[in-house]
Amino acid sequence: MFNLYTFNPWWQQKEVDAALKGKPREVFDQIYDYIDTRQIILLSGLRRVGKTTLLFLLIDKLLGQDVDPYRILYFSFDEQSSSIEEILKKYEADILKNNLNEIKTYIFLDEIQKLNNWGSKIKILYDMYPRMKIFLSESASINLMKKTRESLAGRFFDFKIEVLDFDQYLKFMDVEIDKDREDIFAVQIKRQFSYYLKTGGFIETFNLDQDKLDKYFKETLLERVVFTDLPVIYRLDRPSLLFTLLKIIANHPGFLLDYRHMASDLKIDQRTLSNYISYLEYGLLVQKAYNFSPNFLTSEKKLKKIYLSNPAFTTSLAPDVNRGWLMEQYFINYLKARFFYRNPQKEEIDVILESDNKPVPVEIKIRNKIKLKALNPMLKFLKKYDLKQGFVISEDTHELFSKNQYQIEIIPYWKYWTLNRKLSLDKKS
Repeated sequence: MFNLYTFNPWWQQKEVDAALKGKPREVFDQIYDYIDTRQIILLSGLRRVGKTTLLFLLIDKLLGQDVDPYRILYFSFDEQSSSIEEILKKYEADILKNNLNEIKTYIFLDEIQKLNNWGSKIKILYDMYPRMKIFLSESASINLMKKTRESLAGRFFDFKIEVLDFDQYLKFMDVEIDKDREDIFAVQIKRQFSYYLKTGGFIETFNLDQDKLDKYFKETLLERVVFTDLPVIYRLDRPSLLFTLLKIIANHPGFLLDYRHMASDLKIDQRTLSNYISYLEYGLLVQKAYNFSPNFLTSEKKLKKIYLSNPAFTTSLAPDVNRGWLMEQYFINYLKARFFYRNPQKEEIDVILESDNKPVPVEIKIRNKIKLKALNPMLKFLKKYDLKQGFVISEDTHELFSKNQYQIEIIPYWKYWTLNRKLSLDKKS
């Protein structure tokens, strides 16, 4: 039998325990702006990115605004299983002592994806109780859940909760960098960035040593999703295959995803492989990139590349992974890159961004010297699509290469804020 009192200590203490609250994040204020709207607030994202902490911070804020503690209910489907009907019946009778239709309440339901057919159940709840403000969190991608999205259409605001980016990480670690004078701080930026890659931007991992980091990502996150979360949701009988796929991808970030050959190597059915890759996508553990074409349907039909969704997952599963591959993955993850480019001659460009409906080519070459020959694929791409500029992310080289009307700016990876400005990512920094 579930215990509501354990989940809601503020009913007695009148406040949220300090241990449940972390440092405020920028996204908190964006979420709180919708506190008085009718729509459901949905926090989605990877496990351990801080969704539950944000829910507790919202509860703490409400208590600070003198909201009656008994009008705030929190329940985690990750900790206990029950039906929404049972939870609300007990809450209404034992705690609220009032009809849910007659009083404003704030209902927080954590890890809602664990509840079978949750979309339709939340829709009924939303429609039945207009005075109820509903907050949900889910460790999965709602974008892959067509039925859920359709059932809740117009009823929710979705906030994707991300790991901290490098700039946010520095703030959490109280490291001050003059963003307009990156060269002066180069050594410090590189040192901090090296550790940041290993933590993946997960707040709980800051200040952990490497052994504890590996254990954290393998046992607390990856194995939990692969061996517990996904098998429950999809009733999978081969969760070990999911973990095998993760390890394969970790050792070869960005390999071309050829389902036929890969299925043959693994001695499994091609459809099974495709389905299991989709489950990893649903769990937000992998990220695909498509071969760029102005026509997305054409891109969809071409070979795809696949990466793990965070560089820390890669280093925990493949500690000896090639650094160049790891850096490529980091920028794929950070830039949320949807496209790469590969022509019939097998010349490639790592990232194709989209800006003002025009492609922006970005190549990641983490090496001491970049030869002019290595820029040929980008020059061909610029000419083919009638573009003026491309970018290369380097180890330490910072220079501008010009040929005819084309320009390629080479920028070191550690010039984080310069890259943000050049790639029009200022909103991230």
